[in-house]
Parts: sequence; structure tokens; C-alpha cells
Amino acid sequence: MKHLMRSTVLLGFKEVASHAGFNAEQIAEKFNLDLSLAEAENQFVPMEDFVKMLEYTARVKNIPDLGLRMSPYHDLSILGPLSLVISNLPTVSEAVLYAANHIDVMSPTLAIEAYPAKPEHNADKNHTWVSISIDLGKPAAHRQAQDICLGNLHRFLKILAGNNYQLAKITVPHSAQSIAGVYEQFFDAPVFFEQSRAALLLANSTFESRLDKPNTELSQIVDLHIQTNFQSLRGSFTARTAQVIRKVLGRTSCSKSEVAQLLAIHPRTLQRHLLDESTSFEEIKTRILCQEALRYLTQTQIPMTHLASILGFSEQATLVRFCKRNFGKSPTEIRKGHGSPES
Repeated sequence: MKHLMRSTVLLGFKEVASHAGFNAEQIAEKFNLDLSLAEAENQFVPMEDFVKMLEYTARVKNIPDLGLRMSPYHDLSILGPLSLVISNLPTVSEAVLYAANHIDVMSPTLAIEAYPAKPEHNADKNHTWVSISIDLGKPAAHRQAQDICLGNLHRFLKILAGNNYQLAKITVPHSAQSIAGVYEQFFDAPVFFEQSRAALLLANSTFESRLDKPNTELSQIVDLHIQTNFQSLRGSFTARTAQVIRKVLGRTSCSKSEVAQLLAIHPRTLQRHLLDESTSFEEIKTRILCQEALRYLTQTQIPMTHLASILGFSEQATLVRFCKRNFGKSPTEIRKGHGSPES
């Protein structure tokens, strides 16, 4: 089953193509995408096809910052009914929380999370991270789509917070690819590449900002519409299990018992729920490990020994066996670009 994304995500592709001198419709047709749907309300396109189109275009047309170029053509309205609720809540904090709980209205492949910064430095004590991630359900490069999402998260929060917006730094999962300056100019903040998440580190005062003329009654009406007409995937045990695995991967043993404990249920109960959803803990964990391993190997130059630790493997040899079993190639072969492994 293909995951869907609101068709408004197509906005900006034609404009970027025009500036870069290539035919946007011709490329979109190659991936069975109709660019006329960019302005349509309540229309959806296959997320996988959109992601493939962006990666293909960035590679063939040599536009490594394609996602960042498209982001300015997006405004809050691309979120559909979510935008009405978010822009009419009292504070930025409530807007972020609502977006985190309902971003699946935009696409079930998206997830937003806010969490306090570890006080590694004195400056981090009064800051909070907001991350955004994409889960396509299989290993697939999605650098450009990730950049659009992170760019939009930055721009939308800046609009909501106004002069109170304080961005300390950002982290990006992929490598800089010699365009680090483009990222720093876009975000106007220090950028750290090859990190575990795509995230913004914001001052807590940003979240305390009050929105301009909120309409609580309107937000409640639209929220009721969303709850009534859109089915959320966040309540599924598959999605919840995947979310916890991503959080603890590389930090703990990430066992079924440990994940079940974090979900506050017994491991056998978790396994039973996952079986009802036609999957298992092992399948979900393997899928996420495949996604993360492929992303790190194809989009970063992190040393193999460190990468093995990040993914929770006891040693590099375990990572090698995992890649050969799931991709048919060693990590070194994957990194050197000897074909893209199929999931």
C-alpha cells in the first residue's frame, strides 16, 4: 500500500524548475505525478513517488538543495485543515503539540516530536528540540523531502512566533555535500550535519509566544472536523512501537521487553497487538534498522565502527552481517554506490 501526502507538497517544483531551466511536467510525468494538483484542496499524491521525483531531479539536474529551494513556496495552508487549528491556538507551544499529534492529516509518513535539550552546555538549559521525520516503511533516500519538511517547520514556527523566534542551531541527518553555506543562509543559524535527527533547537521563550489574535472557537470547530473525518495512524501499535524504537535505537538494547515497558504494556500484550496488525516487533525493528543503515551509508561518511554503535550493534562485524542479510551487500559496497539495495 502506498502512503499518501497532501498534493499541496508539489508547490514550488514548477517554479524551481523554471529558474533552473528544465521541464517540470516532463519529470513529473516520469513519476506519474500531476503538478496541476498542487493548488487543489483535499487531494493526495503517493509520497513514495514524490520522494523519488525529488531525488531524481536533485541528482540529474545537479540541484542538491532542491528541497530548500521549494520550501519558500509553501505556507501554512499546505497543511489543509491543520493550518486553521494551529494558527488559532493561544500559544506556539500548543500549536507544536497539536501539530505533533495530528501531522498524519498531512501524511501518515510524517512525525513531529518536541523534547527538552540535554544540558550539555549552559546555553542548552533553556532550549527545546523540535524534530520532524519521514517514515516511508522501507529504506529509501529522501534527503530532499526531509529538507522541505525541516525548512517548512523552521519557516512556519518563525511565522507563528514572530519576533520571539529564537533558533539556536539545527541538526540534519545527511552530509553537507559542499553546500553547508546554503543551509546556514537558509536557517540563519549554525547547522550540524550527519546527526541522528532533523531538528531545530529553539529557546523556550519561543514556545511561550502568544499567537496574534487566536480564535479558540474556530480551532475547536476545525479540530472536531479533523477528528471526525481523518483517521489517525498514530494510535496503532505498529506506529507507536516504531516511534519508541527510533527514540532508543543505539542508546539501549532496544529489546521487545524494553520497548513494551516504555509503552507501559506487557511484552506478550504488545506482540499480540502487533500480530493483530499483521506484523511483529522483529519486523518493525528490522525495517527501521534497514532505513537508518541505508540512510547513514548513502548520505553520510560516518566511520563504520561509529555507525555500528549508533545503530545499536555490538561490533562492526554485526553490522556487516546485517547488511549482507538484508541488502545482499556489505556496508562498504553500499556506501561506494554499487547499486541501490531493494527492500
